[in-house]
Amino acid sequence: MSARLRQCLTTVALAAPPILFFKDNFYSLCRVKGSSMEPALYHGDIILVRKSDVFPKAMWQRYLSASVPDTVEEEEEHQNAVRVMALDASAGRPIGEWWWGYTFLKPPMIHQLGTIIVFLAPDAAKYPSSEYRVKRVVGLGGQLCRASDDYHNIKKVPEFSLWVEGDNRDSDTERSVDSLVYGPVCKNTVVGVAERIVWPPSRWGAIPCVTPPVPRAWWQY
Repeated sequence: MSARLRQCLTTVALAAPPILFFKDNFYSLCRVKGSSMEPALYHGDIILVRKSDVFPKAMWQRYLSASVPDTVEEEEEHQNAVRVMALDASAGRPIGEWWWGYTFLKPPMIHQLGTIIVFLAPDAAKYPSSEYRVKRVVGLGGQLCRASDDYHNIKKVPEFSLWVEGDNRDSDTERSVDSLVYGPVCKNTVVGVAERIVWPPSRWGAIPCVTPPVPRAWWQY
């Protein structure tokens, strides 16, 4: 074996562990399949997925501080975050321990309605080619949620779960397979939060949280 080849192999061997660690715990790429998330995401889009909260204790302290939010939207986000933290803690998610609180915690805490997430499909065994799904959060754990298929269809989302649906409800060719099919999604199946479109270049940009003008989810108390 030549010295140059040996040097290349050594470099790869040293670089691979931190790269894989970063991919498994912080960020990875995911390709969108199907039209269920149009117009936000199109078939073939490649998105950047955040898999954990980095230094989560600082984020928790921000929401638990006594500062008053400036807008109604910030106030709603603040209240949702506090409730979700309490419910996650009651479900056994570590909150504030030294190791987790000062490093990273996965999956990320999802407290904003309208967030797009990637998760392991509950019916993955039935559809192995679509093992992971990309959907929008329309109901948080502990909330009541109005399902999009019926105005009077009110669901109670379990505390450590999410109600997710596709954006494209008018497609004649493809039905979104989401919580309307298999119910709430457990947070243990969440891979991460979709943050940016990275391909194609013409669609490069952040993926915003989008909520309907008429709220579809609310807290009971």
